[in-house]
Amino acid sequence: MCVQVISKVFVFLLLFVGISFAQRDSIMADFCVYPDTSKLTDTSKFVKVKHILRLSPYRDRIPLNITLDFGSHSFSKGLSASLLGSIKVFHFPLVLFGGGGGDWFRRKESISVYDYLDFYCDIKDSLPAISMFDKTYSLHWELDFKMNLQKQKIIGDNIIYISGFCTDEQLKLIQERKKKRKDVAIWP
Repeated sequence: MCVQVISKVFVFLLLFVGISFAQRDSIMADFCVYPDTSKLTDTSKFVKVKHILRLSPYRDRIPLNITLDFGSHSFSKGLSASLLGSIKVFHFPLVLFGGGGGDWFRRKESISVYDYLDFYCDIKDSLPAISMFDKTYSLHWELDFKMNLQKQKIIGDNIIYISGFCTDEQLKLIQERKKKRKDVAIWP
């Protein structure tokens, strides 16, 4: 009798641990929040936001790199993203990438989508933002390419983890990621 009880508990424990690992393995990237005092214009509200909280990725758990192989065609690319869920605190500003191509030789360009994802919220919304800490969220992103009349779109739905406020080490990792950005103009 005791062996049956122990074996049932052991089976449930293995099931619980397996589900926990399966959920952790599906997380694409880890994000954290830090205060930023730079000025930002919120185009959805047409106001200038002076004190903001930024939500940025500091680590890819599963790397997501997209390589473009192009020749003499010039193109432009853009990225949009949104966090899905009931709390709509963080916003993603419109990001415009520089174009490529137009040369007579073939080039390759590699893009890591998470290098360009920076969300923000007004510091007044810090309490709802803090309630998002230590949780996973669905992230929807779209990467658009335009070459003359041709249009391409890559769409992703990933799970991310928001750990909390950034540590000094995480802030250094975020700065390193931002250095990798090429030809990026962020609006606003």
